[in-house]
Amino acid sequence: MNTKKEMMESIIKAVGGPEARSLVLNAYNAEIVSNRLSRMETKPAGLAAAAPKKDLLLLAIMRVHEVVMITH
Repeated sequence: MNTKKEMMESIIKAVGGPEARSLVLNAYNAEIVSNRLSRMETKPAGLAAAAPKKDLLLLAIMRVHEVVMITH
């Protein structure tokens, strides 16, 4: 598996620095919101109930990397 740095470098190569930062920031914000909403459930079920602490930045970079690599 690629590291965060390697994935970010390939995103930057594909779309440029400013666009890469914007895409990852937006994905990171979405991960934070998703994480917080799952914690607000009164009785978390399934994955939310037993979810270990997540690296939200890694998840965001992975999502952006996947989309960018598919489209470029």
